[in-house]
Amino acid sequence: MKIEKLKLRIKDSVELQREQLIQLSLNIHDNPELGFKEEKASAWLTSYLEDNEFYVKRGIAGLATAFRATYGQGSPRIAFLAEYDALPKIGHGCGHNIIAASAVGAGVASKSIIDQLGGSIVVLGTPAEEGFGGKIDMVKAGTFKKIDVAMMVHPNVLNMVTMQALACSQLEVEFFGQAAHAAAQPHRGINALDAMILAFTSINSLRQHIKAEARIHGIITDGA
Repeated sequence: MKIEKLKLRIKDSVELQREQLIQLSLNIHDNPELGFKEEKASAWLTSYLEDNEFYVKRGIAGLATAFRATYGQGSPRIAFLAEYDALPKIGHGCGHNIIAASAVGAGVASKSIIDQLGGSIVVLGTPAEEGFGGKIDMVKAGTFKKIDVAMMVHPNVLNMVTMQALACSQLEVEFFGQAAHAAAQPHRGINALDAMILAFTSINSLRQHIKAEARIHGIITDGA
């Protein structure tokens, strides 16, 4: 069968799910849950997948709200990643409700192609993307070892087939000062605030010298 006919078949399957997927997305949006606490979202998504003949395993990688839903057998194993956690005090400002609905919709829509061509569709529920990195725990647990291709979508203001993603590496620095009498013996003091300001200023000066695709950001998490 030609690729274009396969695409049309999947598109038609998505259209058949349209109202259900929209409602699923709205339910998650209206019930925002923080990372590792996405009990409602995880339950709705897994139930939808089970209703569409996926074999679902909940609580994978030691994460209560993570899941793996599989349809088909063997390779290639194509995974669609579902994110569904919300932001504190904001809710679904990053559109994870849409990511989740899109992932399960794509998985279900791909069933007929798997029936014809073979292989497996895997929908992975990946909790706590905002600030925690649930996927990191899942990678360490071996969840992605047998996955050949992993894909996801993210809401944006324009349509793109692919985009470049950035890796993230964190460094935590703590400054310790030494109190001293500011008038009589200031030379005996160590000013942690000055050290922190100098560090921020120096790091900020690097911005014009790093590659365009790199990013450097800093935040102050505590000060006493």
